[in-house]
Amino acid sequence: MYIRSFHTASRLLSNGTVRATLFSKSKCGLCDNASNVMEKVLKKRPQVDYSVVKIDDPKNHEWWEKYCFDVPVLHLETPVREGSLIKVFHRLEEEDVLDKIKGLE
Repeated sequence: MYIRSFHTASRLLSNGTVRATLFSKSKCGLCDNASNVMEKVLKKRPQVDYSVVKIDDPKNHEWWEKYCFDVPVLHLETPVREGSLIKVFHRLEEEDVLDKIKGLE
């Protein structure tokens, strides 16, 4: 009979709980770079729930109002911990994003 340690079991339960949302817009070089960084991050952390919100899409007017001059913006959060939202503005660095994800897991 195999018994998993509490630490291992708790790590398995927390996997996949980090959500990453990239807010970007068309014709934005920094947004393209951020997208490339996130591709690399997702290769190392495929369990992250990742989505992209194009703020210049009319249905995303709320986000345009909030981030029109700040994109790219990456939101990292976990629903397990209230108030866990981390925002990364403008230039994303692969190691920095990975560290922030690891801190949320």
